[in-house]
Amino acid sequence: MKKIIKIVFLVLNIFFIALLIASTLAGTVAPSDFVWFSYLSYGYLYLLIVNVVFAIVWLAFGSWWFLLPLAAIIARYSFLPLYFQIGGTVAVSKDDFANEKMLKVLTFNAHHFEGVELKGELADTNMALFLDIVEEENPDILAMQEYIGRGDTLHLTEHLARRGYKYMASGYESGTMTGEVIFSKLPILRVVRIEGPSKLYVNLQWGEDTLRLYCLHLKSYGLDESDHRQIHDISHGNVDNIASSSTLNKFRETIVEHQKEWEALKPYFDTRERLTVVAGDFNETPASYFYQQCRNYYKDSYCEAGQGFSTTYHGTFTRSRNATFPAFRIDMMLHTSDLEAVAYRRIKSEISDHYPVVVTMRLVKGDQ
Repeated sequence: MKKIIKIVFLVLNIFFIALLIASTLAGTVAPSDFVWFSYLSYGYLYLLIVNVVFAIVWLAFGSWWFLLPLAAIIARYSFLPLYFQIGGTVAVSKDDFANEKMLKVLTFNAHHFEGVELKGELADTNMALFLDIVEEENPDILAMQEYIGRGDTLHLTEHLARRGYKYMASGYESGTMTGEVIFSKLPILRVVRIEGPSKLYVNLQWGEDTLRLYCLHLKSYGLDESDHRQIHDISHGNVDNIASSSTLNKFRETIVEHQKEWEALKPYFDTRERLTVVAGDFNETPASYFYQQCRNYYKDSYCEAGQGFSTTYHGTFTRSRNATFPAFRIDMMLHTSDLEAVAYRRIKSEISDHYPVVVTMRLVKGDQ
């Protein structure tokens, strides 16, 4: 009987090893060719933990089979720093970098300032709280997604202008400040919109240099209450009918759309412009195809200066319904190698279902 149990346990371990390895292949295989690697990329961290448990159990029973999950963990360990960082810095003083050229950028999916409860009547209060964050952090640039939309009784745009953010751009040709927008204390030299209002970049006058900043909001998954409930069930081990679920189909359609968005952005990234920052809501995890393609061009500020897990999406339907959505780091800030992140801060707040992320960067000395 013990031998049978051991064989079953070994088969299960091999299965989860295969899943762990597969969860790290999304970056090399386009979703349109094989989407299952992209599905599994959402589970990398959980699959890593499962294999750690397998290794511990094998060790507890004095079996050399612990080497099997250990080898898989070591082989795919390089992905872990994308999810968890030790150390890091949340803020720096001006005195620490008195002779450095510094830049501070905030990226935030405001979710129309409706908060995690999705109640429109909270929007005005949440906008006021956001202004408090801006005043405390005092970033040079704000890269916003799902900005305003309704309830703008505080005239937030005017308040920001009075606080020095008088240079503005949006994803709409009309210049309407809604959706994906950029507020800057630095003069805007050029605005380029990339296949619709959800992706744009601006060239900014940064002293004697020109800085390019992208503000991105990749396609949302459009999940409703039933989808969140199914994700909750799956995360708790109930995987009945997963292959035919409408939720899975929504994921597939959105992931493939993200690939198309990457193909639209790639020609711009291929120009290899120096002094570039890419900020926004990727709606993808660090193991995803889109993120991994971006990392071929840019460094991740979280990997340089972040700490802990720093999840940026904390979910809807978590307060008022008996369903939870896994938290992920999907709000990113990447940059070229001529910049270095010296501080990374995630600001916990209930004013949106995303947390604001603030990054302080400096110009690398060789480029000054």
